[in-house]
Amino acid sequence: MPRFSRPLLPAASLLLLAALPACFDLRTPEPANASSEWVSPTSIDLLLTNFATAVQRLNAANYERCFVPRGYRFYPDPAAAGSTNAALFANWGLREELDYFNRLRQRTPAAAQNQLLLSARRDQIYGPDSAEVSAQYLLTLSQTDTAFHYRTMTGNIRLLLRRRNNEWQISAWRDLATGSQPVWTEAKKYFIRN
Repeated sequence: MPRFSRPLLPAASLLLLAALPACFDLRTPEPANASSEWVSPTSIDLLLTNFATAVQRLNAANYERCFVPRGYRFYPDPAAAGSTNAALFANWGLREELDYFNRLRQRTPAAAQNQLLLSARRDQIYGPDSAEVSAQYLLTLSQTDTAFHYRTMTGNIRLLLRRRNNEWQISAWRDLATGSQPVWTEAKKYFIRN
């Protein structure tokens, strides 16, 4: 049986200690305001507050948390989408939603904030884990892209909500015009492409 000399034992211990930090995966911390604005959406009101705050502050992490991770769909206003954009909106899911949002965020000055006001809200509860919210919205964007001509958009937002693990999330979103004003679909159509 071989015998190890005593000097090898401390050297082996030092190598083991040096390799120990590699056993733990460290992640980059989120910005300080990313999670502090988030409230667990155990009610529809809390979900809508999280959603409005994420839109206003352009907080991509919290915006993403408002949506179901799989199966989310956006249905544009038909007139704003137009027949030439049918393919663009045909399979609009969470990936497209986040791409649009991040491109909008890139064109918004750091100190600027958007404004989102919801009014005339109506809730339809379908069961303990399913509901639909309909409301009028007024969205004001503070972005710098001069090719996008709309600062204010207004329309009707219809959100199909699902509850999972006692938290509400958006599973579908329908945008509808309520007059001749531009609708949210215009912003999504522009910023997903530019």
